[in-house]
Amino acid sequence: MYAVKTGSIRFPEFSGVRCLMMPYIQGDPDSVPETYAPYKEIIESVYLKKGDVGFLTIDESPVIAGTSHRGHLAKHGRALHTEVGWRKENGFLQWAWGQGPEVKVDHDVQVLLANNLNNSCALWNAEHPDTSFDGDIGHLAELYPYSDAIFMRAGEVYRIGVLTPHESMPVMHNFNRQFLRIVSSGVHGREEYFTLNPLFSVN
Repeated sequence: MYAVKTGSIRFPEFSGVRCLMMPYIQGDPDSVPETYAPYKEIIESVYLKKGDVGFLTIDESPVIAGTSHRGHLAKHGRALHTEVGWRKENGFLQWAWGQGPEVKVDHDVQVLLANNLNNSCALWNAEHPDTSFDGDIGHLAELYPYSDAIFMRAGEVYRIGVLTPHESMPVMHNFNRQFLRIVSSGVHGREEYFTLNPLFSVN
């Protein structure tokens, strides 16, 4: 699946709130804890399929000039990756960067991305099915020159597939960056670092 702009949002005031792959009901702000109340309007209006299970990531963190907000696990210089890794021996996709039990991901899972800083995320209108074990494809950066990239603007919401190449970019100055990701249903299992939701659980 290619990258498609679906709309735009206004982020709330920065507060350092964070959750990672927290299960919830898409479009239902009452399915997330009160900690994330500043995002309730966004949760209500931004979704892939209203009423379906989704997985919410909100990451508000200071980022230092010359570094990328969410690229610290990259092994090959550029934080170029797909959302999933490829288990070639078993023939299934797994959640990228996983450290614990295998988390299988359906091929048709979709993702919404947004952030509050211009040009801090690059997307490519492509799919990379032959991805790596952990989704890191920085060693193939020559296939994805910046001249072909879409550089996201602050507040823009893009829909991508789990095999759409994208990159967390080094920022030009110190900044309190806010990142939003919504992953559709089709994620099976959980990593230890996934945020538990006391209002909702996935069996």
